Amino acid sequence: MSENLPNKAVFQSYIWTCAKYDFSPYEKRIIYRLIEFAQQWLEGIKIKDHMHKIEPSGCGVNITMPVASILRDEDDHNYAKAKAAFTSLSKKGAEYEDDKIWFYTAIIEHPKIEKGTGIATFHVYDPIWRAALDFTKGFKKYELITAMKFKSVYAMRFYELMSGQAKPLFVPLEGPDGLRERFCLQGKYERVNDFKRYVIDAAKKELDESSPYSFVAKEEKEGKKVIGWTLFPVFFEDREDPALQE
Repeated sequence: MSENLPNKAVFQSYIWTCAKYDFSPYEKRIIYRLIEFAQQWLEGIKIKDHMHKIEPSGCGVNITMPVASILRDEDDHNYAKAKAAFTSLSKKGAEYEDDKIWFYTAIIEHPKIEKGTGIATFHVYDPIWRAALDFTKGFKKYELITAMKFKSVYAMRFYELMSGQAKPLFVPLEGPDGLRERFCLQGKYERVNDFKRYVIDAAKKELDESSPYSFVAKEEKEGKKVIGWTLFPVFFEDREDPALQE
């Protein structure tokens, strides 16, 4: 079963919002929890229970949390989903680039699950931890419970992009800042119609159903070539948690 925790407003570094990676929804939920831990660390909030811990190491931090933290109102027989997510994420990295820097780093290592307690521990590499704490490029604010409940990783990423967005946002299809590279979809959905159907439309469907923030996508062209989309924000005020808007 998923962990029953109160909703929280999470402030995510724009480095993470724009980073290039290909994660499953379960891997993404590990990242959401990691960012939540980083925010508590930054705010100086002391975690008082034995199920949630942040312990600095020489090259990053060690995180302790319940396996249930990454589940979506579901059972995980013999921790199969959690083991697959931690194993896969430990083999992946994240890439970020702007006009001043480029970096690529592994994310976690040495994941372990104590089967009797359902407690997971893993090590987070220092560049990932620092990126979670770095707000110099800006940040996005979103509701943790809303982000955690999406089925599609594309819905998660578009929710991060559109959360709090007041002005139309142009997102290119190709290039270093394009959605294809950002979502690591090179060689997949090569036809524009397929990309829109399986990525943009799929994300919009979930956001329209359960998110405070969604969008209307307007196709942009140079001549006959589609170069991207302008996303016009849509806000569903009745879905926003008023306790988190102070």
